[in-house]
Amino acid sequence: MITRTLICLSLAALVSCQGDASDLKETNYKKFIGEQDYKLPFKTRVSEPLAIGQTIHAVGTLSDKPTRVDFNFHKGSAKDADLPLHFSIRFNEGLLGSGKLIYNTFENGNWSEDEQRISNPFKAGEEFDLRVRVLDGKFQVFANRVEVGVFTQRLPLDGIDHVSIRGDLSKLRLFHYGGRIFPNPYMAVAGLTPGKRLDISALPKGKRVNINLYRENKEYALQVSIRYNEGAIVRNAMTSNVWGKEEREGKMPLEKKQVFDITIINEEFSFQIFLNNRRFTTFAHRGSPSDIKTLEIDGDVEIQTVTINDAPGI
Repeated sequence: MITRTLICLSLAALVSCQGDASDLKETNYKKFIGEQDYKLPFKTRVSEPLAIGQTIHAVGTLSDKPTRVDFNFHKGSAKDADLPLHFSIRFNEGLLGSGKLIYNTFENGNWSEDEQRISNPFKAGEEFDLRVRVLDGKFQVFANRVEVGVFTQRLPLDGIDHVSIRGDLSKLRLFHYGGRIFPNPYMAVAGLTPGKRLDISALPKGKRVNINLYRENKEYALQVSIRYNEGAIVRNAMTSNVWGKEEREGKMPLEKKQVFDITIINEEFSFQIFLNNRRFTTFAHRGSPSDIKTLEIDGDVEIQTVTINDAPGI
């Protein structure tokens, strides 16, 4: 009896150790491609002209007692350069100091008298996620994934060559711009080989969004079906052109009408799936991990960015 108990304890310890070893092998991937500790105040030259469909995306952390953060588009590097876009987040204005987000432009040394003000969507000490999408004649603005306003472009986009962020941020860890107006459904050659990551940002418009990865023979290597009407994210794949068992585990972490970020990383034995920069689940390969050829995105969705990169860890 003692021997049997010792064997059981030994097996339990072995399983525990194997689990620990497996956890240690799991790579701690960067949440964002290009994520780093940016120096503040931040100013950078944009390497290509801003165009319709592009999204300028900044992520950081607000200080515990912020008073102001400014986000600007510049035409030139001079201190008095024109600012076709100026967002000023003022935490000490508004009713009981609730704060205001102010949109304005600066041209020929003068601020426009048409200053637009909306409620401040950001909170002290919390994440700062600001996305500005360039539309035809307008700027669509998202604060912490929620659309907060659409503002008229008062000056042409031509000549915008710098973006700056300054103020009461304790950290800035992402600055990225890219994207375009994507068709729906959207299909592209993927080439998501092991060691690569797919990053998608999109705005849901209805009940369902499907992200499909196909093999060379057009068989599903992975489908991630985001079903807002069911409150579920369903994963599945095909083997010999027959659907396998659906995987539905995990709470629904996404909200209707909020921009979501999904990252799918191809590892040797599985796909790692992240939602809004948090690890959501692992989906074991049901075929060759090297045979991922095509991406398709369809459903009730407005795609903002799609990129494939190497998947570096921290």
